Amino acid sequence: MSIYTNKVKLYTSHHKPSAFLSSPIIKPIHVGKANSFNDICCGGDDSGENISIKNPFYCELTAQYWVWKNDISSEYVGFMHYRRHLNFSDKQDYPEDVWGVVNDEIISEEYETKFGLNEESIVNAIADNDILLPKKWSVRQAGSKNNYEHYKISQHLHIEDYQSAIDSLLYLYPEYAAAVKIFNSAHDGYYTNMFVMKSELFAEYSEWLFSIFDDLESNFSMRNYNGQEKRVIGHISERLFNIFLIHKEKSAGLKKKELQRTFVKTETFNGKLKPAFSHNNIPVVICFDDNYSLSGGALVNSIIKNSSESDNYDIVVLENGVSQRNKSRFLSLIKGRSNFSLRFFDVNAFSEMKSVYTRAHFSAATYARLFIPSIFSEFEKVLFIDADTIVESDVAELVHTEVGDNLIAAVRDIVMEGFVKFGAIAHIDEPANLTAGQYLEQILGMKESQNYFQAGIILFNISQMRKENTFASLMAAMKARRYWFLDQDIMNKVFYDRVHYLPGEWNVYHGNGNTDDFFPNLKFETYMGFLKSRKQPKMIHFAGENKPWDAPHVDFFDNFMSYINATPWQKEVYDRLNKTGFTTQPVVVNQHVLFQTKVKRKIMPYFNRFAPVGSKRRQMIARNYYKIRRVILG
Repeated sequence: MSIYTNKVKLYTSHHKPSAFLSSPIIKPIHVGKANSFNDICCGGDDSGENISIKNPFYCELTAQYWVWKNDISSEYVGFMHYRRHLNFSDKQDYPEDVWGVVNDEIISEEYETKFGLNEESIVNAIADNDILLPKKWSVRQAGSKNNYEHYKISQHLHIEDYQSAIDSLLYLYPEYAAAVKIFNSAHDGYYTNMFVMKSELFAEYSEWLFSIFDDLESNFSMRNYNGQEKRVIGHISERLFNIFLIHKEKSAGLKKKELQRTFVKTETFNGKLKPAFSHNNIPVVICFDDNYSLSGGALVNSIIKNSSESDNYDIVVLENGVSQRNKSRFLSLIKGRSNFSLRFFDVNAFSEMKSVYTRAHFSAATYARLFIPSIFSEFEKVLFIDADTIVESDVAELVHTEVGDNLIAAVRDIVMEGFVKFGAIAHIDEPANLTAGQYLEQILGMKESQNYFQAGIILFNISQMRKENTFASLMAAMKARRYWFLDQDIMNKVFYDRVHYLPGEWNVYHGNGNTDDFFPNLKFETYMGFLKSRKQPKMIHFAGENKPWDAPHVDFFDNFMSYINATPWQKEVYDRLNKTGFTTQPVVVNQHVLFQTKVKRKIMPYFNRFAPVGSKRRQMIARNYYKIRRVILG
């Protein structure tokens, strides 16, 4: 706790994952939290007495209201934005743009030092002033004659709304008439709703401001406003703030100080999620977009159905465009379950993913697993599970697994074992035409290729990764080159020889329709292990293109349906299955979805005789096949 906490508290308003300032007296607050299912790694404005639901209209004022009603606990209180701050340093002559703003590249230690965003500089800047304000800005810079005209001609603003607010102001506080006239006819003012002021002044201002809006709400309405136009109250408040100050200064006097404003051009994220429960916390991470919500629903339901009352389950969905409707559905699954928490986090917060390599059906969100050691750095362990899976056992059992100083626990990838045995060609640009075995050894540095693990289920040893700064190694590997299986290869490279291998039951392939023509060709020992794991699977992984919600005759279809039934996605799955010819009668194979498999089964016996597995002829054909494929698919 800072020694300055009783002196001043500053709040930065955030509506999405972003970078937080490091000073303990600067508190991030999630504005509009009542309207969001997502966690952005800071507290929200939706507790206690609040107007969080009004955020689309009130903007950052919902934070001001929350502080006014719930947290005036210091001598001074202030507000800034997640990308706009006050310059508390002694140097106040940095070059400004036409909007009166000092632009800087990114929030960093250097940025905070440069602009005095630390306790000592902030307290020194306050001194004995009543209020700190952003430097006045002239609307003439935007081509307007005065403040009234500026509102009138501004895009997305409607002058009749501002006039309605003035009517409410003068109805409640007629003594402010002169201040209204002075501000409207002036060409400059204090914009952006940023300030630091004495707490008693802040309380007085808040009482005044929100009483005006209470009256305004009963006297005006929005007329099919778009998202930008709906921010009307926030815009009006910037003008009312100036009117309040003009009147206050004339009637009682104010000791004030003006500071430059800054703007951060590049958005980044540095937040950390915290465990949902203080004890027996079982963290489970899933990642998917809206297309995989129904699969994620089956997975979450399977976790619930196999849970125990003695543990607390902390489920975090790293989401990429999951709809509000589906988020609400997920939360309905845990309704009434006190030992379950379910949160969402937007993977687009990871700016590093904007430039990652993708191919085929892989999206940038695939790389989200690499960020688990960073965003979950305050946890001890974290269990990641692919969205196209279901569990048939209590996941707490896996989280409680002792892994020593290994970085992860995972299951060996028997499909990669087959690729190595059959001389499959790695799908990478440079160096081209490497076999799977050569790729694992030369690119991933894996001398023992059988130790390649499958990333469908991973137990991350976060505490050990924190000690070794493993996240930095993952980022370095991600940026170094392109990989065949993207983030799975990156993790195999970084975690090599630091893996606790789990029994095959924890990652059982459903077979993707080729259970009987690929797996029997693996080493006999591997094949027997595969068959054994399928007898009592603890997790079933529907890897490949043939999913149970589209292909009703794949292995473990009934297991999947047992967890989709009675969920909000049940009808959606049945509708999809009906389109593929789903029937309750026994059918040998679904003709449409498994067509590729049927063709392969017809061709492969002849191809195997012509080019046996492991032969030079087969490798040469494979190399040429991938050359042609790269030309066609890019």
